[in-house]
Amino acid sequence: MGYNGKYIQGIGWALVVMGSLNIVLGIVADVLFGVMGAFTIFHYISAPIWCGFLVVISGIVGIQSGKNSTSKGQMVAFLSCGMVTIFFGITCLLMAIIGALVDGNGCDRGHKSYHNPCSAPAIALHAVNGVLALAEIVVAFVGTIMSCSGLASPTVAYDQGPSMTPGQTAYVIVQPGAQGVPYPQQQVFVAQRPYSTQGYYGTMAPPPYIQQSNIGAAHDNAPAGQAAETKAEPPAYT
Repeated sequence: MGYNGKYIQGIGWALVVMGSLNIVLGIVADVLFGVMGAFTIFHYISAPIWCGFLVVISGIVGIQSGKNSTSKGQMVAFLSCGMVTIFFGITCLLMAIIGALVDGNGCDRGHKSYHNPCSAPAIALHAVNGVLALAEIVVAFVGTIMSCSGLASPTVAYDQGPSMTPGQTAYVIVQPGAQGVPYPQQQVFVAQRPYSTQGYYGTMAPPPYIQQSNIGAAHDNAPAGQAAETKAEPPAYT
């Protein structure tokens, strides 16, 4: 069970609501039985009132701790308030059980209570306060477990380095006790220099060699540079 800020805020608001109900019911019980003149000693102790104030304070601390879910100091504060809430919740639950047994049997001893019996209201209010105290114990216990988990897990700090040009050196300072993790940045892809386009030129194949016949064309195809031989007839002598 990790330390989730939204869950911690929900636990804090739940404690505030239940603590406020304890305060309201405690005040109503004191006023009601005071007017009736009932002998309800455990209601006059007003355990739901002072227990409700402590629960409300714990809820407020939990709400603030949920908003700053990375603060170790607020985790410790909520853990301490949760433990105090559990202790006083158990005390309030025990007093509600004892008060339901004692006040339910002895509140009608006063002369004013014969016409206004108080056994049923006393038992009902003690029962409601006991249920609220039990719920506060469970919620505060869950909050303390989550606080312990948050304190046990290391704090991860995301450090975003400054904008750098290629070849520039950057320095990132991480606080002592925190685990530094590079902040995920947007990746930029730079196109490499393309290779030069090479052209391929095809050469025409020479025409097939055709052997020609030179019969009867020897004299016509005499090599250049050689004088043609002529036969002259000798002059006739008369």
